[in-house]
Amino acid sequence: MLELEEAVRRIRLGREARGRLLLALDFDGTLAPIVPRPEEAAILPAASRALRRLADRPDTLVAIVSGRGVEDVRARVREERAFFAGNHGFEIEGPGIRHRIDEAERHRPELRAATERLRAEFAEVEGAEIEDKGITVSVHYRRVNDPEAVELVRQAAVREGERSGLRVTHGRRIVELRPPVDWHKGRAVDFLIDALQAEGPLYPVFIGDDVTDEDAFAAVQARDGVAILVAAPGLPRPTAAHARIDSPEDLVPLLERLADEP
Repeated sequence: MLELEEAVRRIRLGREARGRLLLALDFDGTLAPIVPRPEEAAILPAASRALRRLADRPDTLVAIVSGRGVEDVRARVREERAFFAGNHGFEIEGPGIRHRIDEAERHRPELRAATERLRAEFAEVEGAEIEDKGITVSVHYRRVNDPEAVELVRQAAVREGERSGLRVTHGRRIVELRPPVDWHKGRAVDFLIDALQAEGPLYPVFIGDDVTDEDAFAAVQARDGVAILVAAPGLPRPTAAHARIDSPEDLVPLLERLADEP
């Protein structure tokens, strides 16, 4: 893994060489600290100000690539010049772009039925939360304190996904059910790169914190860009990221540097 300063140097040189930077970031755990209740997550004010300054630059494009629904994450970031990929990229919007995956849209009835069954099954499990995001379903167990109950929630969510013919993925204290379509954050980042390169070359960077961000890390790595993992030193795991930052709070100075560089 690279030292952070070397990663920053590569980003600076990449923006200079290609003329534009695409800075794509996850939301939860990256721009916003992880909180017990997903609905309480908020972007760090200093990160919001830095993103606004980055979007002011004619040589920088900002994209938010999140597991949240696109309208949810757009409302939390509030930067109209940014591009947004919600629901792990099943919904992509931004200036001049609106993209949906038709094959995924056809699975909304199965997702809705799975949500209803899971809510009924977990009605008595304290702390379990079922989040219906329209095109995906998130089963949160961050606030489930009983280890046995945690495992029951995980197993039941996996069984429901398999029963419904949905794709099951795991993240930080979460099980997600998605349409059985070959699409993820990495495909979303590739889509954005290809669409935005129509106006000229760009240098891609992705910053994220979760296992679901690994596809995006791999996507920018394949384009000779830079991937940065936001994770505390005590949380090592295999990663395709080039460098690491400890926390969302520690990410802010990097965003400010990228916004201020001549």
